[in-house]
Amino acid sequence: MKYHKVWSKSRRELFLACPRWWVIRYGINQGNWDQSTSKKWYSMNDIRSYWDLMLRSSKQTIFERLEDLQMNVEWSQLFTERRIRENLTNKLSRQQKIMSIHEIVGTKEAIDNNLELNNIDIEYLIKNAIKRINALWKTDFIQALTNRYHKQWMVFERTEYGSVNGIDMYCCPDIAVKIQNHWHLIRIDMQGSKDSCFEELEAMAMVSWIRGKNNLPILANKFIIRIIAWRNGFWNQQRFSANENKLIQSNYLIDSDIKQMQMMLSKLGDHHSMSQIPLANKSSTCRKCALRESCPGGTNLDAGTSQQSALELAEFIQAR
Repeated sequence: MKYHKVWSKSRRELFLACPRWWVIRYGINQGNWDQSTSKKWYSMNDIRSYWDLMLRSSKQTIFERLEDLQMNVEWSQLFTERRIRENLTNKLSRQQKIMSIHEIVGTKEAIDNNLELNNIDIEYLIKNAIKRINALWKTDFIQALTNRYHKQWMVFERTEYGSVNGIDMYCCPDIAVKIQNHWHLIRIDMQGSKDSCFEELEAMAMVSWIRGKNNLPILANKFIIRIIAWRNGFWNQQRFSANENKLIQSNYLIDSDIKQMQMMLSKLGDHHSMSQIPLANKSSTCRKCALRESCPGGTNLDAGTSQQSALELAEFIQAR
């Protein structure tokens, strides 16, 4: 099975955390899978915890507020709270429609238990969303935009993609701002993970994606990357200067990821067997997955990993 070359930071993170989850989320539509199984897995895979829906609603609200700010329309606190409530309600409503299907087929209770979807205080989620958005608007960077210190800036949607070296890349910045002679590419991370040794190279992909577009520069050293991430109750900022050497390293990382993803899909074989696909690295990843009940490591990762190793060995011996 040939992998359609697609790369994003979130795809990479999922691939490293749990290859099996990655295959189900991004691989099942790329081959001749049994359609009923494919649809069931894919709909389950699209179910997210209420906390994740809150983060996504917050990001959506931030984009909407920034787009209005570009048109010199500023939001009141009351309007901001109303928009986050509406966005979260819409996402919850959409998810309930998916959950009703799983109630019919008998998998809803397992999903509820896995993702702790019962008895969640919606007001608590909205309170956390408002806290994040209010704190973001107080940062020096957003204040500079609201006070019109920067004349040239634009907002992008994460769903926008560009083709770079034959790879479809979903890695555009959230905001691009011209400050003096450089363009600053900003990514807003709603729940920042721990610092990674690859974070700078992953972020450098934004430069590959954007340079030359919208009359922006071609030279890498004309860009500065800024990551604004929510960590430990505060917005933390990181800043990286781009250059051609870092860009080459970033492209090498992406090419390597694509090759590893291709190799992983090839393990499915002609019969699309999951027996050769590794499980999650940590049980904390399993707790976020709606597919736990259908996974050998969903409730006991150590036992599932041992079972998976036995299956791999059996298939290896049979193939010899």
